[in-house]
Amino acid sequence: MKQDFLKYYKSNFLVFLIGILLFIVISAKSHWNLSISIFSIVTTFLVTITNYLWKYKPFKWLFTFDDFSGRYEGILRYQYKNESGELITDDLRHIKIIKQNGSGISVSSFTYGSNGTKSSESVNKGMHIEKTKDEQHHILIYNFLNDGNQNKSFPPHYGTDVLKFIKNGNMKLLSGRYFTERYPFQTRGEYIKLQWVSNNLNHDF
Repeated sequence: MKQDFLKYYKSNFLVFLIGILLFIVISAKSHWNLSISIFSIVTTFLVTITNYLWKYKPFKWLFTFDDFSGRYEGILRYQYKNESGELITDDLRHIKIIKQNGSGISVSSFTYGSNGTKSSESVNKGMHIEKTKDEQHHILIYNFLNDGNQNKSFPPHYGTDVLKFIKNGNMKLLSGRYFTERYPFQTRGEYIKLQWVSNNLNHDF
């Protein structure tokens, strides 16, 4: 089991769950003289929850995060200063695809230019999740690596996303800001109403 496999579990609920499971397994072994590995049973149970059951009741209450998974579409509003010091800004169609289970979250992002061409893909490196001050929503903070675009002479570069996740019934919404270290012009901007559109996790690359 990898080191951070349990990092999104609520520790008090996890201890309670493991305690109940150990009691059941030990009682079963004693009553029926079963020859089974307690460690294997507990591990299999946690792996099943983490990979398949994490988003369903009552198991989702074991975790510190919500269900962010899905395809989101909206607007990226970028800006940068060119070599003349002019502020260049524009709105572009932007897509984020979030794949998730109980032990990790993967975010793939790409943008469509005004002529319909797709940007290079950005993929998150690490993830920090916290509740908003009123504990009503979540904040997702992560660095990402963009592969760059050789046709446009854009080299690979790192950036940072700070996203607010709002869920209201079946409605899921992302908004927030970003900045990059892209050469020759550092860019920054905001995400405007990236709305959940489906559970389709197949991206456009």
